[in-house]
Amino acid sequence: MIERLLLSALIIFSCSPVHAVEPSTSALIEQGHYLRAQAILTERLKANPADARSYCDMSKVSEGFQRWNDAIEQAEKAVSLDHKNSEYQAALADAIGAKLSGQQLGIFARAALARRFKAEAELALQADPNNVDANEDLMEFYLDAPGFVGGDKKKAAELADHMVRVNPVHGYLMKVSFATHEKQTAEIEPLLRQAIAADPKSYEARMQAASYYLDKGAGSLAQAEEQAKQAMQLDPGRVRAYATLAIAYSQQARWKDLDAVIADAQKNVPDDAGPQYQAARVIYTNNQTQELPRAEKYMRAYLAQPAEGAEPSPAAAHWRLGLILEKEGRKDQAKQELQRALDLDPTLEAARTDLRRLQ
Repeated sequence: MIERLLLSALIIFSCSPVHAVEPSTSALIEQGHYLRAQAILTERLKANPADARSYCDMSKVSEGFQRWNDAIEQAEKAVSLDHKNSEYQAALADAIGAKLSGQQLGIFARAALARRFKAEAELALQADPNNVDANEDLMEFYLDAPGFVGGDKKKAAELADHMVRVNPVHGYLMKVSFATHEKQTAEIEPLLRQAIAADPKSYEARMQAASYYLDKGAGSLAQAEEQAKQAMQLDPGRVRAYATLAIAYSQQARWKDLDAVIADAQKNVPDDAGPQYQAARVIYTNNQTQELPRAEKYMRAYLAQPAEGAEPSPAAAHWRLGLILEKEGRKDQAKQELQRALDLDPTLEAARTDLRRLQ
């Protein structure tokens, strides 16, 4: 829900003869550069507290960093400043949906929030029936909600069909989501091919295909690699393709290729160390013991800079580093990392369980 399809990556920021330009914060968020967008938006809102567009974009930044309540409040502010804007209304639905997906809630609080999620998405569609995000949000509601709250799989399918007619690439990707949810596995790959055919330059379609093949396992890694490389050529400034390749190369023990793709990521997306995190995770989970020093190096590199939005939290990284250190035989250091993970996130039960095991 976080990624948005945009027409331009730059906006004119100055009226001086030099025509200085500043990156569009919407484009930065689309590309996964939440930290950069946050810095710009903070200054914009200081200068103009009534800037609805900046509140909308800041809501997406907060969502990327899992600050659910902030995301909702910021989207509400954008809507209050311009209640006729379908995109702002959809951003509010997105933020509510993200909180529903990412936070443990009681049954009554969850039901109330789900109803609001549906209502906000419907308001966005009243303003623009073809709003991509609102259609995706409402389809998600119809698929996930129980019938007594308003869930309806037939309506979910109708929304996907509608989007195929007005925005084919997104419509086919919605159908992929529907098929995945309903475990209609035979339909997923053909739908991904239709999405790519609808727009061969769609980064999202290429990356969804790459993720699909990656999840299928060893026999499909070549196809995952091909789709990720296609996405990288479309936009070398986004991190997801590098992270997918890092996973694929780690799984295949292609260490020279892994070194190369991480070097490319550091060059082209220096503020996001997600590929290092993913490579370290795979090395540990695949029990590639000879490469544990490499995994440790990558995880420490991830922790050495601020975590980007939509990436694993520092607490998760400290937890995984602790597991790597344990497997290397460094129990005391492992315990320190696990404790650090819990200090940062007391709700991280996996770290708590592992720390108890090492006591």
